[in-house]
Amino acid sequence: MSGTDWRSGSRRELLSESAAGALFLCLAVPTALAGFAEGAPDAGLVALLVVLYALASRAVEFPLGGGYVVPSYAVLVPMLLLLPPGCVPLLAAAGLLMGDLAKAVARRESLLRLTAAVPDAWPTIGPAAALLAFGSPHGRLALAGVYCLAFLAGCLLDLLSCTLLTHRAGARSRLRASVFAWAIDACFAPLGLLLAWEMREDGTAVLLVLPLGLAMALAARDRDRRIAQAQSRLELLARERARLQGAVGRLGDALAAKLDLRALADVVLRGSVEALDCDGGRVSLTGPIEPLGIAAGRSGDAAALRTAAERARADSTACQLVSDGVWALALPFGFLGEAGPVRGAIAVARRERPFRHDEQLLMEGLVERAREAAADILAREELHRHATTDSLTRLGNRRKLLADVERLVTDATPLAPLTLVLFDLDGFKQYNDAFGHPAGDALLERLSRRLEAAAEPHGAAYRLGGDEFCALVRLPRQEASERVGALAAALTEIGENYAVTASHGSVSLPAEAVTLSDAMLLADERMYSRKRSRSRRAPAAPSRERAVYDPLLRESTSNEDTCSRPPKVPRQGSSSRGC
Repeated sequence: MSGTDWRSGSRRELLSESAAGALFLCLAVPTALAGFAEGAPDAGLVALLVVLYALASRAVEFPLGGGYVVPSYAVLVPMLLLLPPGCVPLLAAAGLLMGDLAKAVARRESLLRLTAAVPDAWPTIGPAAALLAFGSPHGRLALAGVYCLAFLAGCLLDLLSCTLLTHRAGARSRLRASVFAWAIDACFAPLGLLLAWEMREDGTAVLLVLPLGLAMALAARDRDRRIAQAQSRLELLARERARLQGAVGRLGDALAAKLDLRALADVVLRGSVEALDCDGGRVSLTGPIEPLGIAAGRSGDAAALRTAAERARADSTACQLVSDGVWALALPFGFLGEAGPVRGAIAVARRERPFRHDEQLLMEGLVERAREAAADILAREELHRHATTDSLTRLGNRRKLLADVERLVTDATPLAPLTLVLFDLDGFKQYNDAFGHPAGDALLERLSRRLEAAAEPHGAAYRLGGDEFCALVRLPRQEASERVGALAAALTEIGENYAVTASHGSVSLPAEAVTLSDAMLLADERMYSRKRSRSRRAPAAPSRERAVYDPLLRESTSNEDTCSRPPKVPRQGSSSRGC
């Protein structure tokens, strides 16, 4: 016999089941009273059959479609044959109600389940009505016909009750489920007949149904357990798939973004830890870059992670090991950068579970994508470095200065403003003409290192081109004049036959200028104003030129008589000339 599944019912079905239960009672109570009036059956037998019917109908349930199948006919047939047929529907409803009440109390479930108990007894009205109508005819053939008619009546009412009370399934699926339930009932009906005939001599023979019911209950319980396990595995797989999709999606977004190497390594590590359901991980990189090491998760797995990473890096292949119950999987994580090869490893760890081959393949795919992205990042950083660095002095260029001004000017305060100092070398052209361009380049490199060292505690130095330099520093107002003088002194070099100094002009940002172009224009005006004032104060300006040219003139004059001999000129990087 089939039944409806109360747990998935809507409010509409709840109302329909309540109405069906009320209608059932309107029919079952009068027929039960009439049956008891004809002759009161043995109370002990009635109680035993009701309890057994409750066990057969509620202790053993095989899910089927929107309801379930129960072996209730093994007890229902003896009830119909040993008790007044008119009493059986009400007693069956009482057994169903008893079984549902016991399950609700034992499982602490809602009592709303009881509303489905009484309507589930509707199929018992069909057999009872057939037996009341035809009684017990003489002859085995006639009796078999009555029994078959009673069974068909029960099947018809079962189909009608399922159709009226179940609104979710279609007609075809309802019919298929009902046919399966009728086949189960047809298998148990002969067993019920045998028990009924045996109980006419010994009422306790009905207890023979208990071993069979217990076996079916255990089978149903094992089936439910297996279904629950399969459902749990499916849910676990669904969660793993969602986690993997999320991790791979975030990793793909990260790889597509313009990250730096540290951010990329952190994303790859955390994505691998999440994708493989790990407890922790570690990534390390060394080579022509700043050494990088990132850890995530539990620190107790550090030893296994370190060992696996060292082996993977040394062997350039995947390594999986177990240490103190911790399984670690490490992959080499190296790539070729512009300055040379970068070597490293990425390792993840978890407890109690080794890593499957498909998980290793997944991590290898993530690492391979990260390896390509890391090489692109280094190439992009190298291009950016070339684009923002002066090739001779390795100082930042005008493009780098613009980026730094835009980044730092927003944090400047009146007490610690951002100061831009523009420098122009005095005497460098004469030095370059006298000693040659290689010597001039060497001088620019020396001056650049000094300017960089002087500016480094407070900011950065830049070469704008030719003999123009710049410094961007953050200085307190009371120290600004002294520090600017120290920067100018760093660009000064005086030798035996030359003197190179620097004129400068400074601007406070953002008090005096907001944009770099405005600041450069104002600093340039102040620098040339300082040049002009220095020229007026020192009219014997040829002092710097004479420091270079007078020795040349004296050397040339003293050798007029020996033109074949080259002049003794301290000249580097250029060919000697005669007089």
